[in-house]
Amino acid sequence: MFSLDVIMRAAFLFACALLSAISYAEDQTRIEGTPAKSISNVPKELAGLWTVRIENLQHQLVTTMTIEFTSEQATSCMSGDWKRVVVKSHDTSDKDFFPVTEPLSYQLENGGMVIGRNEVCDGYLYLKGDFRDSAAHGEYFALGLGSSESLGYFSLSRSL
Repeated sequence: MFSLDVIMRAAFLFACALLSAISYAEDQTRIEGTPAKSISNVPKELAGLWTVRIENLQHQLVTTMTIEFTSEQATSCMSGDWKRVVVKSHDTSDKDFFPVTEPLSYQLENGGMVIGRNEVCDGYLYLKGDFRDSAAHGEYFALGLGSSESLGYFSLSRSL
């Protein structure tokens, strides 16, 4: 027979798993293009739709996506003021190259921009570059515990 302590632990673990699944489902809804509530509070320079082009190390285009920046606070294992990015559409020749279907966030600081996956601690994937004149260009890299690896390049421009 199970003790009350074992039953209580199992119930607690089940409740935690359920809350996690609900939170994940809510994030997935936003990723698939449902507008986030806080798009209207985005800084003027980031308003509207943007096109992101991501290339491999040989400068071959692998992924394109249309995104929208929000002012909604994003979950992140990294310090900083991270906000949610909504992926409106995407096209990729390698689904494992960049995590377009996972929660993404961005940070704009001192003329620099970072867009990436922040919710997988020590498994960060970042697009990092200078943001000037309504565009950004830079590197795509992986960042982990004590290591980083260059994966390619990216460009960001306003969608027409």
